[in-house]
Amino acid sequence: MKIRHRLALLFTLSVAGVMLLLYFVIYYYSRDFHRSEFADRLSARVDLTEKFFLEESRLPPDLARQVREQFLLKLSEEKEWLLSPDGPLPDSLAPFLAGQLEGLPIGGEIQFLDHHRQGLARIYELDGRHHLIVVTAVDEFGHTKLANLQRILLVSLPFSLLLVGLIGWLATRRALKPLESNLTRAKEITASNLGTRLELPPQRDEIHDFASIINDLLNRLERAFEFQKKFISNASHEIRNPLTVIAGEAEIALSADRPAADYRQSLVTIASEADRLHQLVNSLLSLARTGGEGELPDREDAAIQPILEEVREVIEKKYPNASIRWPEVSSDAQLSCNRILMRSALTNLVDNACKYDPSQQVIVDIHQQPEHWQITIRDHGIGIPAEEISLITEPMYRATNSRSFPGQGLGLAMVDRIAHWHNGHLTIQSTPGLGTTVTLDIPRHG
Repeated sequence: MKIRHRLALLFTLSVAGVMLLLYFVIYYYSRDFHRSEFADRLSARVDLTEKFFLEESRLPPDLARQVREQFLLKLSEEKEWLLSPDGPLPDSLAPFLAGQLEGLPIGGEIQFLDHHRQGLARIYELDGRHHLIVVTAVDEFGHTKLANLQRILLVSLPFSLLLVGLIGWLATRRALKPLESNLTRAKEITASNLGTRLELPPQRDEIHDFASIINDLLNRLERAFEFQKKFISNASHEIRNPLTVIAGEAEIALSADRPAADYRQSLVTIASEADRLHQLVNSLLSLARTGGEGELPDREDAAIQPILEEVREVIEKKYPNASIRWPEVSSDAQLSCNRILMRSALTNLVDNACKYDPSQQVIVDIHQQPEHWQITIRDHGIGIPAEEISLITEPMYRATNSRSFPGQGLGLAMVDRIAHWHNGHLTIQSTPGLGTTVTLDIPRHG
């Protein structure tokens, strides 16, 4: 069942419950009102009966005649009894009065109901004797009014519910129309038209919020698809270049007999391109390993000093002439991290600083903050154009002024993912021609 139908049904059932309760209250209050009103009329008839049977001879002639005339104006199916409170009761009254007359004071009364017949009994005292007067009658007018009221309520209920159901269905249809429109629109979104977005209703309600969330999701999907296409294109280009060189050198070497030196040169070229291809594949695999979500499988409280020593050893072998200022770190300084990934991130950052700084004068600083470690690498190299800083952490992206340098554009992407994986943050500040400062903030505790 659709939400629209469920809401309309729920609305109708809720209103039906309220209406039924209201109808019952109206009916029972009306019934009690008519019974109370008729009881007052019975009370007046009891007083009139007492005057007619017990006091008529003592009344003035005019008043006696008036009592007789009023007494003759009986209620519907009226019956009167003049009884002794201590005497036997008629069979028609016994079920209602037996056992209730004892202790009833003078002027005390008992009301009772025998199906549609309503009765009232009262004790009188005259000349030292007690008398019981009972009057019963049928409130035909009240019963007719109640029957009409019941008929009106029963007839109006289904029509009212039908009208309420129709109103509920129309209201929910109108309220959910933006959702239905967006459902149709969402079905049309495919990989070829990810630029399509859901319409945002003018009212800032739950449907508006839902459509906004879906649009944000589509934005991320579109960026992911664009990134994937760009990544595949760049990766294919980077892989194709060394393969083309290898194939070309092999074809040249096999095309004719050549001196050993030429073969050696071809093999050197092939080995160099194969090594470049090997590094590219390793970088892609490293990037893939840092692309997952969730907790690190082997996070530990690792000493920072040994990690920096390992990075220093790798960098000094690769750049023996570099002038790098390394920080002094306490031997008990620790960081909750994955040692291998953290070493890889720091190695990439220092390697980039040395690669893009012709003077290879690099400063590595580390500062302990209340909640995190702040690692900073500064160089005086070529810098990064301001408009490209936000793109530099995308895999396979290389700044326009760095494409003459060796590399695949994967290092900073991998560092950014490692920082994110450690709940940290990578910040890049750069000025073309003056250098770059990269700051890696990593929480002290996982």
